[in-house]
Amino acid sequence: WQITKADIGTMTPYAEMVTTYGYSLGISPQFRILQDETEKASLKKEVFDQLFADYLEEDENGAFRKLVRNFSGNRKDNSGFRQVVYQVHDFSQSTSSPTKWLKEQAVQADLYSQERIEQMLEQGFKEKVLDKLYQAADFFRYHVEWGRNDFGSAKYFANVEEVLDLLTGLDSLDQKDLMERVERILLINNQSRGKGLTNANRPKDEHLIAFKEEYNAGKSQIISELRDLGQEVYELTLLKDYQVQALPLLILLRDFVLDFSQAYLDVKIKEAAFEFGDIGHFAIRILEENADIRQFFQEKYHEVMVDEYQDNNHSQERMLDLLSNGHNRFMVGDIKQSIYRFRQADPMIFQEKFELYQANPQSGKLILLKENFRSQIEVLEATNAIFTRLMDRQVGEIKYDDTHSLVAGSPGQKIAQPKNEMEYLIYDQQDSANSSTDAEEETPLTAGEIEVVAKEIIRLHNEEGADFKDITLLVQKRTHNDLIMSIFEKHGIPIVADGGAASYLQSLEVMIMLDTLRVINNPLNDYALVALLKSPMFRFDEDELTRISLQAGTGFFYQKMEIAQQASGQHPELMSEKLKKKITDFLSILENWRAYAKLHSIYDMIWKMFNEKFYYDYVGALPNGSKRQANLYALGLRANQFEKTGYKGLSRFIAMIDRALANDKDLADVQEFLPQNAVQLMTIHKSKGLEFKYVFLMNIDKRFNLEDHYQSVIISRKNGLGIQYLADMKDKVNSPLPQVRVLMNTLPYQNNLQELKIANLSEQMRLLYVALTRAEKKLYLVGKGNADKLAEKYDGKKENGVLAQSTRESMATFQDWILAIDEAFSGEDLHFKKVFVTDEDLTEEKIGKLTLKSKLEDASLKDIRQSEDIAQALDQLSSVQELNERYKAAIELPSLRTPSQIKKLYEPILEQEGMEVMEKYQPKRTFNLPDFSKKPKITGAQVGSAVHELMQRLDLSWLVTEDTVRAALEAVHAEQAIKDKINVQMILDFFDTDLGREILANTDKLHREAPFASLQTDSVSQENFVLRGIIDGYLLYDDHIVLFDYKTDKYDQPIQLSQRYQAQMQLYAEALKKAYKIDRVDCHLILLGGERIEVVEVNI
Repeated sequence: WQITKADIGTMTPYAEMVTTYGYSLGISPQFRILQDETEKASLKKEVFDQLFADYLEEDENGAFRKLVRNFSGNRKDNSGFRQVVYQVHDFSQSTSSPTKWLKEQAVQADLYSQERIEQMLEQGFKEKVLDKLYQAADFFRYHVEWGRNDFGSAKYFANVEEVLDLLTGLDSLDQKDLMERVERILLINNQSRGKGLTNANRPKDEHLIAFKEEYNAGKSQIISELRDLGQEVYELTLLKDYQVQALPLLILLRDFVLDFSQAYLDVKIKEAAFEFGDIGHFAIRILEENADIRQFFQEKYHEVMVDEYQDNNHSQERMLDLLSNGHNRFMVGDIKQSIYRFRQADPMIFQEKFELYQANPQSGKLILLKENFRSQIEVLEATNAIFTRLMDRQVGEIKYDDTHSLVAGSPGQKIAQPKNEMEYLIYDQQDSANSSTDAEEETPLTAGEIEVVAKEIIRLHNEEGADFKDITLLVQKRTHNDLIMSIFEKHGIPIVADGGAASYLQSLEVMIMLDTLRVINNPLNDYALVALLKSPMFRFDEDELTRISLQAGTGFFYQKMEIAQQASGQHPELMSEKLKKKITDFLSILENWRAYAKLHSIYDMIWKMFNEKFYYDYVGALPNGSKRQANLYALGLRANQFEKTGYKGLSRFIAMIDRALANDKDLADVQEFLPQNAVQLMTIHKSKGLEFKYVFLMNIDKRFNLEDHYQSVIISRKNGLGIQYLADMKDKVNSPLPQVRVLMNTLPYQNNLQELKIANLSEQMRLLYVALTRAEKKLYLVGKGNADKLAEKYDGKKENGVLAQSTRESMATFQDWILAIDEAFSGEDLHFKKVFVTDEDLTEEKIGKLTLKSKLEDASLKDIRQSEDIAQALDQLSSVQELNERYKAAIELPSLRTPSQIKKLYEPILEQEGMEVMEKYQPKRTFNLPDFSKKPKITGAQVGSAVHELMQRLDLSWLVTEDTVRAALEAVHAEQAIKDKINVQMILDFFDTDLGREILANTDKLHREAPFASLQTDSVSQENFVLRGIIDGYLLYDDHIVLFDYKTDKYDQPIQLSQRYQAQMQLYAEALKKAYKIDRVDCHLILLGGERIEVVEVNI
């Protein structure tokens, strides 16, 4: 077997297998991957609404309405029920057979039976009650024996002896009698205003005082536990009567999800668009149902190797079982880095294999890779010190012992550097109102914490010469990225974020264009119309809009504009000639746009608006203009992609956008050119697999996200669905109300919730582990709190060298865990130091300044100057008609061009006279037979577009093989006939060229499909115009740039294309030189239109 022929890639798609063998399941090979979240949400909603209506129509006995009400409560819509359906459906998709799991595992009726609760009360719970009562008997007996002489005459003492009488003969009692004893003990305690068992004496002897206080504290603990037991028994008894009523609803929910899953799959089959999960399930079915195909793959693969095995889900595990022959699997992973439970990854798959191979070497060979070659000893020691005291099987799912401890793998890592000891920087909030240590309060990132980090980064840069690019800030969520970046910008610290919360549709320029499209689609949309009128394109002010609105008392605003235009409204005196002309011009433009939209694509419509109203140029003059223009450019591209999916029409595009916004689904922000030497800001999840010299883990006092603890349904792979039940307790409560509804946590719900809590806490521990192990040289933890309050917060409980389980389970932040460890193991070396930083330490003088001037300062000043010129620019645009008449000749030239459109203006004249002309007009020596088929002709432009998309989609982080290229080709949005025209072998050959190998070796420097815009001057009229385009790709080095462009043109000699595209490449090079201030740009054409791959250097 050969590595070069190995199938290397992600597990999930397996599109090639389904393409080849999908016929066995009735799946067409012509399918696409459904990746767009908005499209996916739209399809699911359509399927759900139709199925919901069908169920509602057939609901004769009201069972379905009761089910919906159970999960939607008092809401007037079905959103609560819909979310439950989506939740169960999504969970089922992580199993190897969703339908089988739903039918066999989702509903476990015995868990909802009365017998199960009775069994708990009589057996398991009886033992629990007995245990507590025996503890109480021992406690009170000890007190009677040792306290009779000193407290025997006290009033409470007789009550204690009565309690002891109740605590005799317990073994012969059943559950009911035991609980009666508990109730009687609680009644005795409640005497004397709750002090029936309290020692209220006032002894003077110190020993008696201590004896009394110890007794009262112990008594209070026992009474509290007995009271809790009584409450649990009461709730279980109540559940016994009502929980069984939840079972029919649960079955109906399961049936609805089954029907929804099938209907949703049918729609995807009809659309020939599948999710990654669907492809995996199809592949599993193909292998399970076809022994010959399964045998083919098992014989094909000498070894099945899996990386990041700890992140597998059960569907992927089943796939591996089917592909292997039972003894040729090789799995690599680290359970401590399993942080994708939200994607249904199950680390227990890894753990079961680990324990099996550890206990029985015959089952498989276990290879421990303990050596760490990334981090210095200070990082390793601090990480080990924390996790040996934090993680065990009860909370953490593994015991962090010598098997899992980190060991330095090289001598250089073992050299101690005391100054690099881990630091825990705590912003001391002192008297701040936000300094609460209440575990229930959310603690957002504050400016003070960020200033603490900025101060240390300035010190690292000034005193230790640390490059900004070697420093990374890790956050749990991107919520406060804007605050971090603004404070860093204030200090002149360059910083790059991995992206914030998706907010593309919320950007002002995109919102204005979407409102414009809404008005074109429906002028009676008042909100969109007023937004468009107030936009910079038309600039109606508040006074003008008010004058228009007063022309009619009722009606749509568009109708009021028509009335105002004719001066026939209720207040014609308010309409000036200038305003009427302004309205006329607007209505004329809108009518023209609406007519144009009926005959052209949304993409063309968008660019028509950009060009006619100069909006694209206008936003470019605003602060952060390049980002704004990129957003508008992307809007056109996304509209074009939408229409390529088979959906047509402005109305459907607007409806898709509106549904996305209604469902809080936004689109990813557009990326722009970013500085290279800058601090990195990213989430912990994004940092997995990466390493940085200096790491700051921010906001470690942030509460864990426990939203899934409050869902109406909690799902366990083993126990199925646990639901909350809305019971009608009218028969239990004397009330004039027709119904008395109480939301109950069923027993399966409670069990699943406890399982979920442990799983979530374990995941948070692993997330912390990933964060700590990203650092190479030095690690910083950053939190906040009041120093005095934090000192009193933690009890220091520990068990067997680990923080007490109850303590770990009760805490909800990284900071709580670490400070509790610091308190419990205060006498031990934990290899980190706490540093409290107050506001006095964060003055401008003490923070200091960077020794180098920040380029960000210049950029911000430039933005300010641009902002001041905006008003003047708008005035100039308003007189554009007059200028157009004066310069009519220049109007005939397009204001926006692409490099392809103008390249001929720059073509050089060949020294050999006539050679170019002969080449251009040389007649063909062959005659092509006419094609009378009905198949549409495939153009070179279509093939070229498909090749460009393929090269953009290729995942270059892996070895490029025929399978990876074909997998990427399947995802290209083009007809199969066009894809068949692409020479896959030529693509592979390119990556064997010098340029191809350079690209693969420098993917971190690679930029692909980069939009640009620059100002050019027409060679004839000397008029300026905007040149925009997209650069296929370039490698960005510190001192030079390697630019490349793909060409699929047919040619005889490479020099033809080199000369033809020389001017175009020169334009690209000039744009890059201006953007990066780099003078040297090496230009290459990648020629894919010949018989073999050729890479040609272009001299500019």
